[in-house]
Amino acid sequence: MVNYQLWNNIRALSQLKKSGKKVGKLRYKTGNSFKTLNFNQSGFKIDFESKKLILSKIGSIPIKLHRQIRGKMKGVIVKRERSGKWYAIVQVEGDEPEPLPPTGKTVGIDIGIRHFLTDSDGRQVENPRFYERTLKRIKILQRNLSRKVEGSENWEKCRIELAKAYEKLVNQRNDFLHKLSRFYVNNYDVIVVEDLRVQNMARNHNLAQKILDAS
Repeated sequence: MVNYQLWNNIRALSQLKKSGKKVGKLRYKTGNSFKTLNFNQSGFKIDFESKKLILSKIGSIPIKLHRQIRGKMKGVIVKRERSGKWYAIVQVEGDEPEPLPPTGKTVGIDIGIRHFLTDSDGRQVENPRFYERTLKRIKILQRNLSRKVEGSENWEKCRIELAKAYEKLVNQRNDFLHKLSRFYVNNYDVIVVEDLRVQNMARNHNLAQKILDAS
């Protein structure tokens, strides 16, 4: 598992180096610095009756199943977030999904800051400004963290609180973007979006935060 991860990373770095990219050296990782564990083809099993994930060399772990698993399980990625939450991402092999029925409709989308988007059918979607709404809480948590002794129990509690605040922010953005994109995919055959160079736009210090907040 870890051996596979190591050689996979080495191969990826080798390809980047051949392509002319600047590649740094591999760094030693302690047990606490691992964010993911990959189980490929074997070493895992889900007991659906007792709702437990069984991992080789680790044992049985109680889990919450968010959805039914359809298809043949081919791998499991165990992921740890900075907030301390753990997730198991199950990779399955199944039948190709049925294509959506054609709608015969085309839409053009213009992305903005004041309105998240305006489309050619006259629809406007307001920018939810998730970062702006949670900025005050994030600043308080960052200030509290800076006042604690690094590595202490209180410091760790504050770090987890701050990580949870950022995690909620990311989840809110992803939920908004997935639901919005799903709406357009379901209702249009052709979707045209302007090609924006976000990195160049973000160099404007007066608008950078608002641009990045709009994702």
